[in-house]
Amino acid sequence: VAQGIGRVNVETLIKKHEDFDRAINSQEEKINSLQNFADQLIQSNNYDGPAVAYKRDQVLDRWAQLKEDLIENRSKLGEAQTLQQFSRDADEFENWLQEKLQIAMDESYKDPSNIQNKHQKHQAFEAELAANADRLQSLLGTGQNLIDNRQCAGSEDAVQNRIESLLGQWEDLVSKSADKSEKLKEASRQQTYNAGVKDIDFWLGEVEQMLASEDYGKDLASVQNLVKKHQLMEADIAAHEDRIKDLNEQADQFVEAGVWDSESIVSRKKTINERD
Repeated sequence: VAQGIGRVNVETLIKKHEDFDRAINSQEEKINSLQNFADQLIQSNNYDGPAVAYKRDQVLDRWAQLKEDLIENRSKLGEAQTLQQFSRDADEFENWLQEKLQIAMDESYKDPSNIQNKHQKHQAFEAELAANADRLQSLLGTGQNLIDNRQCAGSEDAVQNRIESLLGQWEDLVSKSADKSEKLKEASRQQTYNAGVKDIDFWLGEVEQMLASEDYGKDLASVQNLVKKHQLMEADIAAHEDRIKDLNEQADQFVEAGVWDSESIVSRKKTINERD
C-alpha cells in the first residue's frame, strides 16, 4: 500500500479489498463445516485421526492468518486513504493561499481613486482569512495526528515539511494582509491630506491675487474699505495658520512612516510653506 501512494487510487484498492473480504467471509461456513467434520472424525477414533487433526489445525491456522492479514491490509488502506486525503486537502489549501497572497500583495493603494471602496473590500478579505483559520488548524491537526499515530506510510518527514510549509505560507499571507491594511489606511489619510492641501493651495491663490492688487484707493472711503478688507484678510490668514500647521504635522508623519510617495508629500509641503 505504501508504495502505491500517489500512483494507485486508494479508493479502488479499498473497493477491491471489500469485495475480497466479502468473498472470504462467504467461506466462513465451509471452514466451520470442515472443522466440525474433522472434530467428529477425531472423536470417533478414526484410524487417521492424528493426520486429520494436523490438517484441521493447519487449515484453521491459515484461515486465522488470512483474516488477520485482511484486517492489517484494511488498516493500511485506511491510513493510505487518510494520508492521500491530507495531501489533497493540503494542495487545495495551498492553492487558495497562493491566490490570496497575490491579492494581499497588490499595490492598489497607490491609486487614490475609490480608496474607501478598496479599504472596505480589504476588510472583507481579512474576514475571509479569519474564517479560514479553523480550516488551517484542522488540516495541521490532521497532519500532526498522522505523524503521532505513525500513519504516514514512511512519509513522516514529508508530512512534517508540508505542515511547516502551510504554516509558513499562512503567516506570510496574514503579515502581507496586515501590511496592505495599514497602507490602505495611510492612503485614506493621504487622500484627506491631499484634499486639505488642495484647499489651502486654492486659498493661497486667492490671497496672493488680493495682495498683488495695486488698488490703494482713490479717496478716504475707498482707502478705509481697502483697510477693512486687508484686516479681514489678515484675520483669515491667522485663522489658516493652524490648518497649515496641522497639514505640516501630517506631512511629517507620512514621511516618518515611510509612505510610498514621501517625495511628493515633501514637495507639496515645501510649496505650501514657501507661499505661506
